[in-house]
Amino acid sequence: MIFVQLSTPFVKLGDYIPMVKSRRELDQQNRELRTENEVLRQQVRALGEAGHENLRLTQKLNLTGHASFKTVGARVIGRDAGNWWKSLQIDRGSNDGLRENLPVLDADGLIGKVVKVTRGEARVLLIADTSCKVSALLQDSREPGVVAGTQMTYVDRNAKIKPGENVITSGLGGIFPKGILIGTVVKAQLNPQTGMYQDVEIKPAVDFRRLEEVVVILE
Repeated sequence: MIFVQLSTPFVKLGDYIPMVKSRRELDQQNRELRTENEVLRQQVRALGEAGHENLRLTQKLNLTGHASFKTVGARVIGRDAGNWWKSLQIDRGSNDGLRENLPVLDADGLIGKVVKVTRGEARVLLIADTSCKVSALLQDSREPGVVAGTQMTYVDRNAKIKPGENVITSGLGGIFPKGILIGTVVKAQLNPQTGMYQDVEIKPAVDFRRLEEVVVILE
């Protein structure tokens, strides 16, 4: 019997495939990729927010683009924690031409008026506060009155008032220009104390909870 010896050379794995990375290197690479991914996510979120803000500012520019008065845009930077519905702080002040009693609005309607000014900031009293009184007009019936908070008072008892009718600024009083939307009529009823006027409940045009940017009318 003849025995044939087969000679098979030893083959190194590294001769045919790239060196396999160590587990430590792979873990490090995974961490780096996760970090990059999170950075990209944050950038996408930031770009999305910038897009929303640009849309809001564009709406405000459309609001003032055909107006005859001079305006300046501002951002809301604070609120009165004790009285959320009464006032807010904006990032414009006397350095930007602001002074007391200037009207403040946005694309939806009237917000309030400037009541305190420093060089770089100002406080705005909201029309949701009953101490911020506005001379107003029912847009369809042309009946005048005074808006304080969510009520329009001193409306003629014989006025024909329709739910949904717009309430606008009348231009009287020297603070608010005529024609700015304040809100819409919810209902009207005769004042039970005097019997001479109607009290009109209105829904504000502005959502005060969501205010981020505003427009101040300078002149």
